[in-house]
Amino acid sequence: MKYLPIIIIILILGVAALAQESFTITVTVNYIDFSLRKADDSAPYDSWEIGNLDADETTEMSVSTSGTHILVDNQSNVALDFDAYSTSATPTSCEFGTATAWSPGAASGADIYLLEMGKGTVSAVPDVADYHTMDGGDLTGSNNFYSAIAGDAFRLYSKLTAPTTVSDGCEHSITVYVVATTP
Repeated sequence: MKYLPIIIIILILGVAALAQESFTITVTVNYIDFSLRKADDSAPYDSWEIGNLDADETTEMSVSTSGTHILVDNQSNVALDFDAYSTSATPTSCEFGTATAWSPGAASGADIYLLEMGKGTVSAVPDVADYHTMDGGDLTGSNNFYSAIAGDAFRLYSKLTAPTTVSDGCEHSITVYVVATTP
């Protein structure tokens, strides 16, 4: 019987070691999602068909729900900064001159186009000061043209100025990449 009191003490200490506290971890992961839609929200926006331009001519997307501008819908649970950049591939050979790739620039020039983007409304293009030049061929973060809160939608307009001179009379395609990041 000498061992019974020691066993009882060990059991009592063991029960005391089972006391506990708890806490809950709550986390929401930033969900980044946005879409580019036609002005009337009827379908995804996939191209801006301009046609022929004169050298150094500027064309701009049109207003109204049937216009050519883009409806950008922030479907994220966080605010997003929107940026863009563009690239232009060398066109396939054509019968008019030597097929040469165009480059984006801060101003139009020889085989250099000027692409500007800005936030407007369904009935108004952006003010001149609200356009941002998309002059880099890669994403630098310096072209931020709009910050949108979670769930916000806005109207995006583009202006394109053709090169002042060109090396060819081929059809050129410019790919614009719209990028969203958290502020």
